[in-house]
Amino acid sequence: MNQTLSIPTEDAVEYMFERGWTDGLPVIPPTRDKVSAMLAAGGREADELLGSVPARRRSVSAEILAANAVMAGCRPEYFPIVVTAMEAVLDPAFNVNAVATSTGGATVCMMVSGPMVSQIGMNGGHNAMGPGNRANATIGRAIRLTMANALGAKSGMLDASSLGHPGKYTFCFAERAPVDPWLPLNVRMGYTADDTTVTILAAEGPRQVSNHLNEDPESVLLTFVAAMKAPSNFIVGKGGQVAIVMGYEHELALRQAGWTQDKAVDFLVEHSRVTLAELEGGGIALDTAQHNMQPGPDGKYPVVKSAEDIILVSAGGPGSGWSAMIPTWAPTIHTRALTRRVRPVGEAQPDCGEAGCEVPWLRNSTLTSKENEHDND
Repeated sequence: MNQTLSIPTEDAVEYMFERGWTDGLPVIPPTRDKVSAMLAAGGREADELLGSVPARRRSVSAEILAANAVMAGCRPEYFPIVVTAMEAVLDPAFNVNAVATSTGGATVCMMVSGPMVSQIGMNGGHNAMGPGNRANATIGRAIRLTMANALGAKSGMLDASSLGHPGKYTFCFAERAPVDPWLPLNVRMGYTADDTTVTILAAEGPRQVSNHLNEDPESVLLTFVAAMKAPSNFIVGKGGQVAIVMGYEHELALRQAGWTQDKAVDFLVEHSRVTLAELEGGGIALDTAQHNMQPGPDGKYPVVKSAEDIILVSAGGPGSGWSAMIPTWAPTIHTRALTRRVRPVGEAQPDCGEAGCEVPWLRNSTLTSKENEHDND
């Protein structure tokens, strides 16, 4: 990726196919001018190291990421979000080495919240998780291409996905700002309304949640619970994380009934706990070797261990009662969701002194002692 080649434009795409630099779809040739424009838009130097994966002896520089962003079709103004997402992916708490190489077929799901959503034209409305929006599609694709080209996560090489899923091409969408008094995701994660954030999740494919006829808030949430508790989800009984993508009508039903987001999340945590009979009814045996599946005091096993393990985000346009549930590919002992703020170009790094800085996302980057106490739930 660092070499400079002189290839006729009409041959460049085929050349990149031959070298295995694509995801199976055509890419944009990363010319020097295009890569430089991408770096300038992100305020990054070419040789700036964004992170590394020691287990694979691989690292990602700003130049490598910029080249893959060009190949993915990103516009330069998308690059600050791409950089933020990549830095989160390379955080050890996310465990990209396992995410990118496991047989489970996980991908990086990216949820963007804040003012940059409208500034760069991302989609959080109709078809938010589908095709048709350049920013959504190419930001997610840039991360996936970088994982393949810089970290070696390619089919037949380090990517051992048994099946995979279409989200491994790209899985990125924007938040549809919820209606007051509900709060947007960036604010719920501890940032300000003026901050743009990227939340990443090591995700399986989304499960659509349908409840068209019932506006009772508990009934709506029990439909999500049914999706969360399906024993075919690998995290069931082990304690993983989920993104609850709240569609327009379902959010409206909860909000008009006076339910807060916190109340909804607490309900989901409590009611998604499963019994041994439910697991066995789905053909699932207890795994007490790797995951230490032990029942809690209520005799049940967790899908998610705490409210912090549910990411509640609003997305989608009005229809007739559609939402989605996106589970992580593995329990929290293997990977954790992360939220990062997009740092504006030119913003100086803080001078923390000897005491160090308070970083809001650290609460999502490491297991706290309280969480460790409940590892056997």
